[in-house]
Amino acid sequence: MQSSSTNVSDVVFGQLQDVIRIQQSVILRLNEKLSLQDKDMVPFDKYAGLVSELKEERHQHNQTRERFLKESEKLNFAMGEIQVLKGRLESERESFEKALHNERNRAKKESAKNDKLISKCDRIKSIIMKREGILNEKENQIKELQTKLDKQRRTLNARLTELDIRRQQEEYMARVLQQRSRVEGAAGHSSPR
Repeated sequence: MQSSSTNVSDVVFGQLQDVIRIQQSVILRLNEKLSLQDKDMVPFDKYAGLVSELKEERHQHNQTRERFLKESEKLNFAMGEIQVLKGRLESERESFEKALHNERNRAKKESAKNDKLISKCDRIKSIIMKREGILNEKENQIKELQTKLDKQRRTLNARLTELDIRRQQEEYMARVLQQRSRVEGAAGHSSPR
């Protein structure tokens, strides 16, 4: 009877050793996978830098938009003034030739100012369009980085779960081996009798 329990213990011990070897090969494969994934990781400071750049670009974009709105108001005001001046010139043409000449000069100056404002508005529109393109590009980069971070977080959680399972298995095997050594020790003490 004692030899059959020894055989069973040897079989169990051999199976435990097989389980340990399998776990060690799984751990080696996981470590290889993690080292490959480390190459794809994005540093947090790069992500934070891109977020900071995006905030700065948005701030500049808002400032440019405010300037555009102010210049647009000036342009609308100037265009209204030009319309008033043209109407006044038409009504006073016959009796006030000299005044008409002066008013025409003034209207030309306002038109020149208007043209400058229009070209300035066109430049600001161009800047806004470029900045919106940059903002869209940065937002896309942030989305890509966020996707990578989420993927890395899931991978790390899976690895932690696997390591916890391994630790529990090792504790279990240690308890089984300890119980086995106690049983063998007790059997060794009782056999001389």
